[in-house]
Amino acid sequence: MGNSIFEYKDYKAYLKEILNRRSENERGIRTRLAEAIYCHNGYVSQVLNGAAHFSLEQAEAINKYLGHNKDQSSYLLLLVQHARAGTSGLKEYFKNQMQSLIEKQFVLKDRLQFKKTLSREDQATFYSSWHYGAIHVLVSLPLCHTEKGISDYLSMPIERVAEVLQFLTSAGLVINKDGLYEIGTTHIHLENDSPMISKHHTNWRIQAIQSLDRKKTDDLHYSSVITASFDDSVKIREIFIRAIEETRKIIRESKDEACFSYALDFFRLGGA
Repeated sequence: MGNSIFEYKDYKAYLKEILNRRSENERGIRTRLAEAIYCHNGYVSQVLNGAAHFSLEQAEAINKYLGHNKDQSSYLLLLVQHARAGTSGLKEYFKNQMQSLIEKQFVLKDRLQFKKTLSREDQATFYSSWHYGAIHVLVSLPLCHTEKGISDYLSMPIERVAEVLQFLTSAGLVINKDGLYEIGTTHIHLENDSPMISKHHTNWRIQAIQSLDRKKTDDLHYSSVITASFDDSVKIREIFIRAIEETRKIIRESKDEACFSYALDFFRLGGA
């Protein structure tokens, strides 16, 4: 898995890395890049290994050649402008623009393309208890299409199950077909500025803590405290987000057999 462009502060380092990576499967990759930006192959090496810089027009052509999306393209153009800037003030300006794009990558609602955001009123109910999130996905299991099936699976009073299902149905998250429940809207997301975000994370961290007491050998728990540079902390967050993206790809194609929970924490201790 290669590094993301947003992990780089130097466009030459990024291009050398991605060209080296692609050269493992594509011969003549630098020659084709030179052709794409209408220059000689030697000029590509001169820029990547020396003091010269690509023009913005060439950077735009590189974006097209590498198949960058909108944000990736904007970031490469900013990297080139930052490198070409002649004053510290101008470099700082482009650096701030780059940082804004980096931070945008960590807004999971945009990055992972969730389908639905609940109203604030429905959020207050849905995120008040882990029951709602659990039952929302449980109805996709063969043995959990009924109130009794869910009740047995979670060892939860059937009256509580019925109450949760009534809300989920009214919110369009679950569909009732002649007494059999199935999932409606599959993916929902809570904005990071929602007043319920703390409650949501707390609900599932509590469940994680309780799972520690059950001491199941197939459960996985890992906690660590580290020190790292600010640049490396960006790389670590990017790895975690890519892991979430890869996990979601697997989940989309996975057969519904059991219900699991996964949680991830990565944050700075202390400091402003």
